Amino acid sequence: MGGLKFIKKLTQCIGILVSLTVISPSAAGIAASDGSPPSYNASRYLEDYRYLKDPSMRTDFWDRLKYIPFNDSGTTYLSFGGETRQHFESIRNENWGATVEDNNGWYLQRYLLHADLHIGDRLRLFSQVQSGIETGRSGGPRGVDEDRLDLHQLFLDFSPLPLKNKNLTIRVGRQEIIFGSRRFLNYRERPNLRLSHDAVMGMVKLGRTDVTAFAARPVQIDRDYFDNNSGNEHSLWGLYTVTDLGWAVPQKLDVYYIGLNREQARFDQGRANEVRQSLGTRLWGKYGALDYNFEFMYQFGSFGDATISAYALASDTGYTWKLGADSKIRFSLRADIYNGDDDPNDADLNAFNPFFPKGKHISQLAATGLINQRDLHPKMNIQFNKHWFLTLSTEFIWRDSLDDGIYSIANGLLKTGQASRARYVGTQPEVELKWQVDRHLDIKGIFVFFDAGPFIKDNPPGNDIIYLGTMATYRF
Repeated sequence: MGGLKFIKKLTQCIGILVSLTVISPSAAGIAASDGSPPSYNASRYLEDYRYLKDPSMRTDFWDRLKYIPFNDSGTTYLSFGGETRQHFESIRNENWGATVEDNNGWYLQRYLLHADLHIGDRLRLFSQVQSGIETGRSGGPRGVDEDRLDLHQLFLDFSPLPLKNKNLTIRVGRQEIIFGSRRFLNYRERPNLRLSHDAVMGMVKLGRTDVTAFAARPVQIDRDYFDNNSGNEHSLWGLYTVTDLGWAVPQKLDVYYIGLNREQARFDQGRANEVRQSLGTRLWGKYGALDYNFEFMYQFGSFGDATISAYALASDTGYTWKLGADSKIRFSLRADIYNGDDDPNDADLNAFNPFFPKGKHISQLAATGLINQRDLHPKMNIQFNKHWFLTLSTEFIWRDSLDDGIYSIANGLLKTGQASRARYVGTQPEVELKWQVDRHLDIKGIFVFFDAGPFIKDNPPGNDIIYLGTMATYRF
């Protein structure tokens, strides 16, 4: 889709917003009821530090930077924040031995710094820069490992309708995009460099329903200074609604439409321009100790001169036992089906496209992506106290279609499905231990083993993968 069509999609989305003439939710992240400061949000623009207007609440060293007022009412203020993540990882037989072997591992550094300016109740400017550094990897940095310094986010929020108990926010600029459980639209936290989009977005509230319309293009990484850009070859647009049903079960309902254009998209059956329309719904919530998250998406459109017909069924169900004031354990099971192409000899495409999936939704390794995959993923999360957390899980992975290959978490083809009739891809146990030192600092140790199944060993022969990682993150 060319630039003219992309502008048309932007205009359509803005038209939807103006016709709704309503609201957007206020920022999250106020102080806890016991007066303790809130936890940092992974999406830093969702934090709200207006509680620091009360001097008695300023108990942290960094509070002097979190709320700097410019008027007596405190409605115009500036907030600064940042993050550094120091990450060592070693992968033996990365991509089952298809890449350059690295016997010593490598060191990844990520730095994020942001400024958040609020001007009254109707205008806001948020900016964030990102730097990623890779050291010691045989074969050099991967595409999401290194970027010296670039503009990660710079967006303007404008609320044109100061209606009582209602407001409308239009957001324009470079921004992270997340929806739902971040299964399909996510900011790419697992790799060294996060993902952002050049986008226009509108957020409104209609009673119990939140509505978001958007049009966006993903930002492509270049490794020099301030040279990242988005292009016409990849764009998406859509409308996403979240409704609090007010029922015991189901508690909340998401209904959405997402359109995607991708030039020269590659699947196992070949390359062509992809224009895909997606209709989805998600039922989620909690009922006592039970939590549930069920999602269905159907996709249609064109792949070159052929048609697209694909679907996904995803679920995550858990049960939590309280063991003490600060301790609990959650058992959960994720079960998913992501459609694969059922006939490589016809032009039609049945492979599902997961857009920008959440890698950590699978594992820290994320050896396979969400195309042509069936999986079962039992997991146990243990919180011993406020500081120590343990996660144990095992993922079992099959191909959905024997006529399609397997794909990476970035939706690239890893192995063709034409050389093997085996369905089972592999078994992937994972252990993660986290030490939450304090509000600012957490340290993790992660071990993943991918036991290659018959499909990996046949196509051509691949080896088991061993992943070992340590990660220290400091936020302020």
